[in-house]
Amino acid sequence: MGVFNKLFGGNDKKSKNNQLADTNYIEAILKHSEDQPVGIADQNVIYAGYAELGGYYFLQTFIVGKLNIKAKKGARLLMVNNDHTLDLKSDMDEFESENMGVFDGYVTRIDFEIEKEAAENIKRSAIKNITLQVKKHAITFTPLTMEGLDELQIAEENKKDLTN
Repeated sequence: MGVFNKLFGGNDKKSKNNQLADTNYIEAILKHSEDQPVGIADQNVIYAGYAELGGYYFLQTFIVGKLNIKAKKGARLLMVNNDHTLDLKSDMDEFESENMGVFDGYVTRIDFEIEKEAAENIKRSAIKNITLQVKKHAITFTPLTMEGLDELQIAEENKKDLTN
């Protein structure tokens, strides 16, 4: 079916419906959270914070959304900002997503090792994108800024277009 869509054009209404469903899903996640997310992807939201334990620094992340995974070889997190890319390796090799009872989705907690200097140099406002690599998945999150809000507003307008 994918070949026919490429040759003869896809169904724009179906594509808009999928985009709308993803946008509504992300909005539902954001409404149920009191914390500010670091970034959003099509069907996932990433929350992050730094922690220090015994002189070691960690970036604790929570991915909320459709990501349902059981990993045995860890993950990588690439944080791109204006000056450089920070490549972090997960602290634990084995982790898995847990089912959320609030709505159809999962929560995946992954801690990443980080140096104190790197933690101090990363500023939320300077992040261009964050890519989570786990197994064969690569999920790119974009920061939720005014630009991200504009995307949500555009999706709301698309929802109005679909009902007409």
